Amino acid sequence: MGDRNAALPVPAGRPSKLTPELVERAGTLAAAGLPMALIADQLGIGRRTAFTWLKSAESKEADSLECQFRQAIFLADAKECENLLSGLRLAARGTTSTPPNPWAATWLLTHHPRLRDHFSDAAADRRVERKTVATVMDALASAGLTPDDERRVLLQIQARGLGTPAVDEGEP
Repeated sequence: MGDRNAALPVPAGRPSKLTPELVERAGTLAAAGLPMALIADQLGIGRRTAFTWLKSAESKEADSLECQFRQAIFLADAKECENLLSGLRLAARGTTSTPPNPWAATWLLTHHPRLRDHFSDAAADRRVERKTVATVMDALASAGLTPDDERRVLLQIQARGLGTPAVDEGEP
């Protein structure tokens, strides 16, 4: 009798706090515009736990609670962004009772946590940096430099980017 029970799988650790009610509440909080850290606080779970559930949803079946949690968060985020963008269109165009206000739309696009990663100056700078780095790497690869020369060029580029003078390793 004892041998038969030994073959059954035993769950490791504590049972998960994730329930269908928690999934529903998470979706409601995300739809209200709360960032993930505050959603976790409101649910009474650790931030790491919330992000672990989101990550583990990638490798689970579609009907698992982790997948439902992830889907609730992402659907709520998408709906909130849709609502924000429609509000921005109205603010930028104006209505019969209010004049157009492009400044409000600009501020919201560049400061709202869900939108600033796509529309802010910092986001534009990151896109330019990625493109520049890719161009430099392509140029270095096609230049046929020796590894030492390539390293020297990269050090000079780094020094110019940081605003410090380039250091030639060959000089005393």
